[in-house]
Amino acid sequence: MRSRSPVWGLRRAQLSFAQVLGQSVSAVAPSAVMVTLPALVMPAAGRATLGVFVVTALLMTAVGYCAAQFSTRMVAVSGVYSYTVKGLGPIPGIAAGWSVIIGYAGAAMASTLGAAGYLTALLSRLGVPDNPVTTTLLAVLVGVVALALMVRGVRLSARIMLTVEVFAIVAASAVLIIAFTGSVTGGHDPPKMAVTEPHSALGFAMLLAITSYVGFESAGTVAREAQRPFVTVTRAIRWTPLALGVLYTFAAAMQSAGGITAGLGSIPIVRMPESAGAGSTALSIVMELGITASWFACVIGSTTALSRTLFAMGREGVVSHRIGHAHQVFRTPHIALCAAIPLIVAVPIGYLLISGSTREVLIGLLAVSAHGYIGAYLLVCLATPAFLRRIGELTATPVFVGLAAAAMMTAIITWAAFTVESPVWIATAVYAGLLATGFGVFALRRRMIPDLAHRVGVFDETVAGDVFADYNPWEVRR
Repeated sequence: MRSRSPVWGLRRAQLSFAQVLGQSVSAVAPSAVMVTLPALVMPAAGRATLGVFVVTALLMTAVGYCAAQFSTRMVAVSGVYSYTVKGLGPIPGIAAGWSVIIGYAGAAMASTLGAAGYLTALLSRLGVPDNPVTTTLLAVLVGVVALALMVRGVRLSARIMLTVEVFAIVAASAVLIIAFTGSVTGGHDPPKMAVTEPHSALGFAMLLAITSYVGFESAGTVAREAQRPFVTVTRAIRWTPLALGVLYTFAAAMQSAGGITAGLGSIPIVRMPESAGAGSTALSIVMELGITASWFACVIGSTTALSRTLFAMGREGVVSHRIGHAHQVFRTPHIALCAAIPLIVAVPIGYLLISGSTREVLIGLLAVSAHGYIGAYLLVCLATPAFLRRIGELTATPVFVGLAAAAMMTAIITWAAFTVESPVWIATAVYAGLLATGFGVFALRRRMIPDLAHRVGVFDETVAGDVFADYNPWEVRR
């Protein structure tokens, strides 16, 4: 039995179930998604919009089921990365690790720019210039504030994420209901879906809908810091996709009446219906405040998950060992956070200065991020039956769910690639290049550390001191 855990340094048993759930929810930015994404999916899916969100909710629930097979048996601060290592071995695990890093980093970058963009839109109502310079300064501010909160402690940042997301979801839901009611009582007909060929872009619509769930599994990255991790993390991973599916289906139903539509400006700001009258400005401000809050929570949620994954890689030697250091007072992965935040702020700013369009940058970053998430989800679904077989606990259900989910995601990606005219292949090429770079780093580090392949996949193991402590990480249920 070890004298200390491989992931020592992070504080144990800090987060309640609500705070762990807040980590999963904040990494998704549901209020921002529930306002903007249904309006983008409807032109591609037509009358099948509600069905698309129901199907993708069930698909992501299947992914959550697969991840939960690991979260009930191990406390891994790197989530799906360590899960895949334990199921498929080090090389597929490294692919999952770098894929999920791409996913978390891309989401954090997009969220930083999203928060800054919506703040710029809000301040423009007060006369502040709406230009890339203002957005750049606000993006830096968002990054600095997020870094300070995350370094200060996971409990503080979790409380803020949970509070912010509750406000954002309530605000978005209230505005959607008001807009829907105004549209119905005003006698407006539902908008006609502009689909030139029925269901010709349904594959792309399903891919878009999948991206509205990515990040829900990030509860696994705070497992060591959670109270009763085998219970709280598993519940968050299992129930978040279903709860999000209800929210998104509700939002799609509200928007199907023509209550709000996605704007076509520099950022996808929603437009209120004419029936809202003089109150449309107030509704728009409430909506934008909610979306801004949701983007900011997503910055914290995605970067928290990213930093824990990098922290685990640092402990293993996949990246510099310094990345695996934790703050002596706050017990957070401060080196990983300080290394990640400058890139999370600089990349979208540089992209914005080149393209000049916040909307284009958001779409590009989210597309790359989605590739990373889906790649990791595919691998963890395939890893589930292999892992259970290895430990002698394989049954028919994990085999069916894991293989069916992996096959369905592969089919959706292929369907979208062959039916969409937009350059999805650019995001695919960027993702492939980043993944190849990750494998290059692993190859270089493997030359320096010959047994590196045997070190990957660290998790919070039971140590001698736990025998006499109240914290018992080996307990699956209590």
